Amino acid sequence: MTNTVLALIGLSCGFTVSAALFALIATIGVLNRMAQMTRSAAFIRGYEVCFMAGGIIGNLLSIYQWKLAEGMLWFTGISGLFTGIYIGCFVGALAEVLNVFPILFHRLGLRQGMKCLIGAMALGKAIGGIIDFFM
Repeated sequence: MTNTVLALIGLSCGFTVSAALFALIATIGVLNRMAQMTRSAAFIRGYEVCFMAGGIIGNLLSIYQWKLAEGMLWFTGISGLFTGIYIGCFVGALAEVLNVFPILFHRLGLRQGMKCLIGAMALGKAIGGIIDFFM
């Protein structure tokens, strides 16, 4: 009985935290901005479905931690690629929504070279992720 109650409390806490995260992301308009930036606003419903499915699948993988068979190791590389693309797009859209770059450039007094700075940050993030993966 105690394990069942603890499981229900854990599940309800997890549902609450994920619902709050999804509500925050929906409220600040990250998915809308991402669709606007990629000129694919017609597929916003698909973005929302994929976002929710990714959250659900990610939670299931985190809870159950399934092991891959030896022949399925290629799946790790493909899922890592898609995860990196998703995180990169998501961080870019989030930064765009929150006006991070305009505020940063204004405080640094930059008038030129903005594309180079954004590219350098993206390259640094990619190299850091690769180094972290192999360490």
